[in-house]
Amino acid sequence: MKDSEIINLGKAVFGVFFSVGTLCLLGAFITKNDWFAGAGYLLIVFGVPVNLLCILGFLINGIINTSKFKECMIAILILAANIPIAYTYAFIGLSLFD
Repeated sequence: MKDSEIINLGKAVFGVFFSVGTLCLLGAFITKNDWFAGAGYLLIVFGVPVNLLCILGFLINGIINTSKFKECMIAILILAANIPIAYTYAFIGLSLFD
């Protein structure tokens, strides 16, 4: 796998979960529909394991292919950016339905 492909894969996984999470948050905020809140909750339930598996995969790839370790760490940092975003979205979403 090329160096840019590793980083692009990290960006793609980040982009998918960020986009779907934003859609769920905005849908719940605009429509006040519980379905969007439930979908956002399920996104967290299923998204955390998927992101952790991706991080683990990048970490193992970086350890095995030491020449690509830096690119794997960049991809891991990109994916780790989802953590504070998901926490903030969950906090906002939970405060909407009090």
